[in-house]
Amino acid sequence: MRKSLSVIAFIMLTVCNLYAADKIYNVDVCVVGAGAGGTTAAVSAQEAGLSTVLLEKMPFTGGAGNFMEGSFAAESFMQKKAGIKLTKEQAFNNIMHYHHWMPNAKLVKAFVDESSKTIQWIWDHGVHFEEVKSAFKDNPIRTWHIYPTAGAYYIRTMVNTYLDNGGTLLLETPGKQLIFDRNGKISGVLAQNQDGDLIQINAKYVILATGGYANNVEMIVQYGGPESVPTGPEGREGDGINMALSAGAALDGMGPLEVNGAMLIAPGEAICNGNNAELRAMFRQSLLYVNHKGERFFNEEVTIDWPMASNAIARGGKYTYVVFDADTLKEFQTSGYLNPCGNWIKRGQPMKRFDELFPENVAKGYAYEGATLEEVAKKAGMDPAVLNKTAADMTKFAKEGYDEQFGKNKRFIRSVAKGPFYILKGQIHHLTTLGGAKVTEHLQVVDEKEQTIPGLYAIGHDAGGLYGDSYDLTIGEGTSSAFAINGGRLAAKDIINKVSK
Repeated sequence: MRKSLSVIAFIMLTVCNLYAADKIYNVDVCVVGAGAGGTTAAVSAQEAGLSTVLLEKMPFTGGAGNFMEGSFAAESFMQKKAGIKLTKEQAFNNIMHYHHWMPNAKLVKAFVDESSKTIQWIWDHGVHFEEVKSAFKDNPIRTWHIYPTAGAYYIRTMVNTYLDNGGTLLLETPGKQLIFDRNGKISGVLAQNQDGDLIQINAKYVILATGGYANNVEMIVQYGGPESVPTGPEGREGDGINMALSAGAALDGMGPLEVNGAMLIAPGEAICNGNNAELRAMFRQSLLYVNHKGERFFNEEVTIDWPMASNAIARGGKYTYVVFDADTLKEFQTSGYLNPCGNWIKRGQPMKRFDELFPENVAKGYAYEGATLEEVAKKAGMDPAVLNKTAADMTKFAKEGYDEQFGKNKRFIRSVAKGPFYILKGQIHHLTTLGGAKVTEHLQVVDEKEQTIPGLYAIGHDAGGLYGDSYDLTIGEGTSSAFAINGGRLAAKDIINKVSK
């Protein structure tokens, strides 16, 4: 029986059992969101003997966690075995200095200190990382522990572990509101399933793990985020953050996004692991970028460091374009890519599907080809004279081995002189949001007076405090997924400690 959700507002202010829900659960912990952090929290609580209910808005588990490539850690057993000498103290200070000490230092320290234990915990649960690496050539700071077959393997392992041990997972059942008792203390969650039935979960503790607000354009605008296209799965609408706000939570670090530079427009694809991966990877190759006029406007060498590159690309307007010629295409088809794109497109991997993918994107209006620069410029809506001048400059730089405009490393300078000529159209994309509810180092949600809200936790991208104004790619690869997973473990540990007292 479908019930009006307007009734829910009343439930928030009164005793939870005054309204007859269609189904009631009585548990120790309710976890809202079955992504990387939520499944970790549920398994951790379950293994300590706590009863749990795990809610998931979507018809599948994992959320953006299905696409995670690797997770951050410092002093893991894999790093020690590989001779990587990065200490926890160094990692902590690297992160804090990168963000100009804007993050919550206690939270960052707790996260870094837990990270190596979490790598061991994941390994012990049967998820064996392939390697620990960096996406950056010659980067000595290797923190990125690569999952076998991406994050979906980890999610599947966590979900199976949880269900095999009697866990309750409710799919297509988003948490709608927190429930409070007569004294205003959180006492559970009210959810609603796909049939419209109200599900009441009475719980001593609630962990919010809904993945932030990457797909909620209104919230992004409200908190001053940049214009950007979300990458990855739907469903990340800020549910957990708004539930925390209903309990009086303070916010921390709202606004910044985990932007990942420009990408070929390909709705529903995540970075470079979808059908158009080979073309999307061209936006990581440090080739010629131009704006809508055909002007070059930054040093494209930074495109591999996508949080930094996004700042530069944003100055070029809503759309940005990668330009290359027949010789460069042949090079990529034979010798391979200059830079990786995530862990899916490898450095030196030859491009194989250009002849299939490029015409498809021409038909969609995301790619352009011309026998001459004038022709391709007109098709892309650029000034032919401007693009001609830009291409001539790049060809000159390539011959001389020196970029006199922006000083790009000569390894990435290519002539744009031999037709046919190609242009790919892209936009800035983001993976997730970086701010959320303000939390302690134990992931307890706090109010504006820094007082903890009893029984309420927020993890992953429902929590703020780990970042400054951008993602720390070069010194903390994998912190996004690791913050969710470590947060799930830290929140569960804190609850376990409270229950055992």
